[in-house]
Amino acid sequence: MSGDLPGVRIYWERGPPVRGSGDFQSALLINNKHMSHDMHTDRPSTLPFEKWHGTGNDFILCSRRLATGFTADLNRLARDMCDRHFGVGSDGLILIGASKKADFHMRMWNPDGSESEMCGNGLRCVAAQILANGLVYQYGSVDIETTTRIVKLDFPNRPDCADPDLPWVRVALGKPVMERSEIPITGDGPSPVIKEKLEIPGCGVTIEYTAVNFGNPHAVIFVEDVDSVPLEQWGPALENFTDLFPSRVNSEFVQVLSNDHVRMRVWERGAGITLSCGSGTAAVQVACHLTGLAGDTLRVDVPGGSLLTEYNENGEVHLSGPAVRVFKGEWL
Repeated sequence: MSGDLPGVRIYWERGPPVRGSGDFQSALLINNKHMSHDMHTDRPSTLPFEKWHGTGNDFILCSRRLATGFTADLNRLARDMCDRHFGVGSDGLILIGASKKADFHMRMWNPDGSESEMCGNGLRCVAAQILANGLVYQYGSVDIETTTRIVKLDFPNRPDCADPDLPWVRVALGKPVMERSEIPITGDGPSPVIKEKLEIPGCGVTIEYTAVNFGNPHAVIFVEDVDSVPLEQWGPALENFTDLFPSRVNSEFVQVLSNDHVRMRVWERGAGITLSCGSGTAAVQVACHLTGLAGDTLRVDVPGGSLLTEYNENGEVHLSGPAVRVFKGEWL
């Protein structure tokens, strides 16, 4: 059983994969015979990649094996490849490899070179890429290990609002962390953190935020008109307010349109303004539940499209939406 990636061949070490036997995660990504190498060091002189996006939240996907063979400085690789003027351009670099605990493992770096613990849209793009290479057809789902948790993704029927030509991917993000110290947020205030007042440093404005962690920290702010938010000012001021958010923070500004429909704009930690954010969308769903401002099933409109969320009776959040391959290439 095999599938093709750009400049990469996928093969099984010990025959066809059987989930649970240990063979499923033994899929290895190796150099294609035609892949260029440095004749003096045997180091790959090019790095194959695919670019994907989920509602405009775009990512560069690479083999972890090939990337670590290409360079030891993955932080710099992320900065260089994600640069929208001098590189490929993306909201993050994702490396995919084998896992001892799940079907696959992924790590993600932000455009500033920092590593992100979780990325909902990135997970959906990875699952769609795995599906496109024929590696999950037998099971209809895939488990992916991230830095903070293992998540399950599947491929449900598209809703009526979806483009029929695009893959539709759902990720089970599990339960959010709502304990103040674990988000983390400093101070001795209550948990969960719901509509807590905050003066945005240097901006002369006081807002109310609701905070959760979905593998990374989020501050959700409800506003009357999301288009009027000076995101390029408030976003970085909140992100870098480390006296309150010691791990920095993603901020989502939300306008409630109805009980099952909201609009969101986001400033992502390490990336800035993006067209969408999967874990941020999930955080919005939880914030709507905690504040009672909207229901437990939402359509969330972001600048890059629409995502669907569900907060179930077990306190778990599911996020679904399209995932699209844009192009393949090689990094020189």
